[in-house]
Amino acid sequence: MQGAQLKKHIDATLGSGNLREAVRLPPGEDLHEWLAVNTVDFFNQVNLLYGTLTEFCTSENCPTMTAGPKYEYRWADGVQIKKPIEVSAPKYVEYLMDWIESQLDDESIFPQKLGKNL
Repeated sequence: MQGAQLKKHIDATLGSGNLREAVRLPPGEDLHEWLAVNTVDFFNQVNLLYGTLTEFCTSENCPTMTAGPKYEYRWADGVQIKKPIEVSAPKYVEYLMDWIESQLDDESIFPQKLGKNL
């Protein structure tokens, strides 16, 4: 299958309600390509979902990235920001989405042409 066909297969099986079937590697498909297509699709879905929340979570009303009162997330990418810094939740998500996108754009991790495995 090509990328568009893999995407159609994902869309068809994901909506089936059978999660096991939705994530099963289709017969004859390359595992790396299947994972890459699913990873990019998941990133795009999360990006869309987050876009619907941006008006509700601003730097004023979400000044830190937390998971309840006991957990605070600080940002560090290990390259430009080595020591974790406290940022607002929207800024944290912005950093995170930019970092993920840079990983997806890195051809040594995600080759752009299907059939070009590492």
